[in-house]
Amino acid sequence: MMQNTKVKKTGRGKRREWVLGVGLMAGLVGFVFRIPLSRMIGDKGVGFFAPAMEIFMVSSAMMCYGISKAVAILVKYRAKRDMYKSARKIYQSALVFTILFSALMTLFVFFFSEFIAQTFILEYRGYLAIAAIAPAILLSGLLGVMRGYLQGMGAMMPTIHSRLLEKFVMLVAGLLLAAASFSYGEKVAALLRNTEYAAAYGAMGASIGVSVACAIGILHIILIRLIYAGTFKQQLMNDTAKYVESNGQVISTFFSAALPYMICALLYNIHYLVDQRVFNYVMNKQDKGGIRVAHWGVYYGKYSVVTGIVAIICTMSAVLVIPRIAQMYDKQEYGEVKYRIGSAIHNLAVLTIPCAVWVAVLAEPIVKMLFTGDQDTAVKLLQTGSGVIVFFTFGYFLMLLMQRIRKIRMVILGGLAAFLIHLIFLFVLISSTKLGIIAVALGLLVFWLVVCITGFIGIVQYMQYSPEWLRTFGVTTAAAAVSGLVGMLLSKVMISWAGGIITFFVCIVVCMLIYLVLMILLRGIREDELEDMPGGRVIIVLAERMHLL
Repeated sequence: MMQNTKVKKTGRGKRREWVLGVGLMAGLVGFVFRIPLSRMIGDKGVGFFAPAMEIFMVSSAMMCYGISKAVAILVKYRAKRDMYKSARKIYQSALVFTILFSALMTLFVFFFSEFIAQTFILEYRGYLAIAAIAPAILLSGLLGVMRGYLQGMGAMMPTIHSRLLEKFVMLVAGLLLAAASFSYGEKVAALLRNTEYAAAYGAMGASIGVSVACAIGILHIILIRLIYAGTFKQQLMNDTAKYVESNGQVISTFFSAALPYMICALLYNIHYLVDQRVFNYVMNKQDKGGIRVAHWGVYYGKYSVVTGIVAIICTMSAVLVIPRIAQMYDKQEYGEVKYRIGSAIHNLAVLTIPCAVWVAVLAEPIVKMLFTGDQDTAVKLLQTGSGVIVFFTFGYFLMLLMQRIRKIRMVILGGLAAFLIHLIFLFVLISSTKLGIIAVALGLLVFWLVVCITGFIGIVQYMQYSPEWLRTFGVTTAAAAVSGLVGMLLSKVMISWAGGIITFFVCIVVCMLIYLVLMILLRGIREDELEDMPGGRVIIVLAERMHLL
């Protein structure tokens, strides 16, 4: 029998939720950053910025997530047992490794930026942005280790503030420097009679902004470290452990813990870089090299932004329950685990499926409202690939859950399978058809679909969970489709005379009302489930007044 129990959250539980929530908010800011950036430096500018940002994102994921996660886990384990000297050795070993690895990567990226852009990415003028972002690689590595140590020692809130500060600085500094650099680039472009230089310099300015944000983040985290220095020194003096691990043991433990997380970070973040390389290669073969950078800019700066923002907002509604589910799993409270997984999956379906439908049918007003430049390609991408909102959200939730219950092998195998299958699919599709950038969006869809399938296999295998396919997915899809059809027809009537903004807001309100009415009438959502959803109480009151409940 399903249990519907309310669990009071402890301070520690709330901190865990904050860490997950801030990670998603940081990603959200990164997507929002690209909206004004696209308007400032154009589609080509975003196309030149994309490889630099993704090189940074891959290295940052490996360091700020992979190594940081390992350091936090290892330090926390030792701090709980008063093994503060061993915890400090873990931190020092991680710091030395990160400095060496990140410094080598930074030097390679900076001094070989032209080689990377021309050979690895096939986008030569992207070298300015790649060289400008190189310092951020070293700085993000240091940030990851220091944040991991502070989290392991129990200082979670300061690290959360540090991440938020870094993203805010990136947003402001990146846009200001992009605008200034783009203005300078226009002069260079006029002198050299090549308009692409303005876009390339604008991308370089945005990359410098990312490096500045990391530098500010380092200064802030050093300040926090100094504030806690006295406390950490006192803890070292109060170390009651009878045994201090040797340097060899510490290094071995660190690498065995960090390597799986680094592999996960690589597998789930490198596909953008690889996809751009494949796309540029095929476009050159098909004699379409002149449009490749602009089309990638549309994909990276418009399609990925809209789907990414919607997916992250939906993910926030369910991902915060993961620490509690993992805790119940460890206590072998399997009945409660099944109920909470079922509730989270149902909530995700109720949110993501209609959102994907609405993004597809309202693609034109959304693009007109947010972006300039090539709008037609952006609309086609959203209409074709909005399903990634559903697959990303479920894949992220399920794989994060697998990781929290220590099924890291499943996460790695899922990421590897998704990467290889999507790569084969993309290369065959883009080579044998004229779809171009649309094929890349379909490849991304396949990537997260495979991740999603692997995640469902994992929860069925390890948690004996059986989804309510008809109510969770069937009814939800039917209600979303009907609301989407109404929204599409209304949008076609309004868009020509009302414009993008008014059309979008009118259509989305109508779609939401129709969807909610259908979901309640078809019993796709119950009153107790509405109570657990954001804004659910308001919906219940309205439904009662309309005699739907």
